[in-house]
Amino acid sequence: MDSINSQPGIAGSILPSAGRARSEGESSGVSAGRFIAVPEIEIQKTASLHDLPEELTIKIIRLLELRDIARLQQVSTHLHRVIKNNHALAKAWYQRFSSPYQYQLKTSLPAEDKKQLRRWLRPFTEDEALVESLIKYRKKVYFPALFHFAKTGLMSQFKTFDLEKKATIAHYDRVRSANFSADSRHVVTASNDKKAIIYGQKNNKRLWVKQATISHDRDVTLATFSADGRHVLTISKDHTAKIYGQGVGGSWVHKLTISHNGFIISASFSPDGLHLITGSDDHTAKIISQKDGGSWEEKLIISHNHWVDSVTFSSDSRRVMTGSFDNTAKIYGERTDGSWEEEAIIIHDHWIQLVAFSADGSYALTAGDDHKVKIHHLEENGSWLEKVTISHDDYVESATFSVDGHHLVTASLDNTAKIYGQKTDGSWEQEAIISHDSRVISANLTANGRHLVTAGGDYKVKIHSRQVNGSWVEKLTLSHNDWVNSATFSPDDRHVVTASYDGTVRICDLKINGSWEEKRTFFYNGWVNSATFSPDGCHVVTGSDDGTARIIGQHTDGSWVVKAILSHKRSIQSATFSADGNHILTISSDNKVRIIKLRMNK
Repeated sequence: MDSINSQPGIAGSILPSAGRARSEGESSGVSAGRFIAVPEIEIQKTASLHDLPEELTIKIIRLLELRDIARLQQVSTHLHRVIKNNHALAKAWYQRFSSPYQYQLKTSLPAEDKKQLRRWLRPFTEDEALVESLIKYRKKVYFPALFHFAKTGLMSQFKTFDLEKKATIAHYDRVRSANFSADSRHVVTASNDKKAIIYGQKNNKRLWVKQATISHDRDVTLATFSADGRHVLTISKDHTAKIYGQGVGGSWVHKLTISHNGFIISASFSPDGLHLITGSDDHTAKIISQKDGGSWEEKLIISHNHWVDSVTFSSDSRRVMTGSFDNTAKIYGERTDGSWEEEAIIIHDHWIQLVAFSADGSYALTAGDDHKVKIHHLEENGSWLEKVTISHDDYVESATFSVDGHHLVTASLDNTAKIYGQKTDGSWEQEAIISHDSRVISANLTANGRHLVTAGGDYKVKIHSRQVNGSWVEKLTLSHNDWVNSATFSPDDRHVVTASYDGTVRICDLKINGSWEEKRTFFYNGWVNSATFSPDGCHVVTGSDDGTARIIGQHTDGSWVVKAILSHKRSIQSATFSADGNHILTISSDNKVRIIKLRMNK
């Protein structure tokens, strides 16, 4: 297992870097933001880690950051063995991801399917012993950490990838969406040609074939999978949404058609896949639930006095929230008998364009055209109490919670983003105002709420970090020469990628001292429409008007390089990774969706 626990840097993320200068006669290190300096003579006179019981040594190691564990592993054969046997590097790497994202990685991993696990690894290694040594741990609770860590290390060793085209899904009009299922085995597309198409891997998992075509009477605006990948929801301008489920033998069967008297503006599955909600301009939202036998039925119609333009579920799937042009948002909760009851009505001075729950479901966020964002808290008695109202001087573009739920950020046309943090007494207070010279297009927090990236209409991207005293300090400003399409953090919060109409993609890295630095700029011959991180955060796929999708990844020395280029005849509107990180999905303006598999370059 040395080859698993001693991956060369995991794309440079655990390579040592320079800290402050050492004083003479001192041994030093940095862990979790704390600097430690110990006189050398004390180390010689007192017991070392070698003298401690192995159980205690492991507990100490678990308190360290990934980079420090990698350094410690190099100290002695004894510590190398302890770290290797406890899979400490893999576990520390996995802890960089937020708890919800760890759960996402875990659920997307086919731990019970040995054949599928082998297919996830074999494109990047010919070492069958390594593959089998990994799979034997699939029953262990730490298996997702071990598996994903090893796979990321294997992929980082290649400076280039081979690309294998698995399927081309052709439509006769614009493609509105294309999505992988969570297990990476299926793809569903939606098009203005009135069709949604499902592709899937055949039994041998080498070929992708068409499995179903879902027809509507007008444009299909969205097609998406439930979290377990066993159901598909399509939304059409024909005022209907359709549910299809996977039947015996892998076939897809029509389950239910949901009809409204107007356009369906928004719809989504619940996280547990047992419910879905639709919102329509016919002034209603409908909750649909799956019965024990697998059929679906309408459970409740929520009525408003105007369009219902936004709908969402809480993370536990027990609550829904609707936002309407009638200036209200409504929260409904599911009772033990399966019925849904109204819990709260939240009122704004103008129409509500956004509703969201915090990750733990204890807070509800509403954003209105009255330039206000309101946060309500679920009290112990089941009521919802308003905690804070955030005011802007113009339209609020976005408002989002951090994954840990203790921070939120708003972005507005008044050229500002506002950060609010939760205090120990449960109240919320403003921590910072981030200013741009034009509208703030987007504002995204890291999962732990420690870093913020904003993109403005002034063509600038700003990264701010939260200090120990609670203040926010600007760490880096990137200046593009045109509109910035996106600026996002990697899943492990250690990288930022930006995509711009100026024909560039820029990647920035978080340094060990807490600063951010631009690592690399990549140039294109046209607008860059999208830039998306892989699930492990160590690769990026981009889509450009120059007809290329590029896979950019970290090598073992930490550098970012173009590992593969996929060329189309027309503009690529978007490109995304599958959950297994092995496949790329591209949408092109030639009305085609392509499924591409990554392989090692032999």
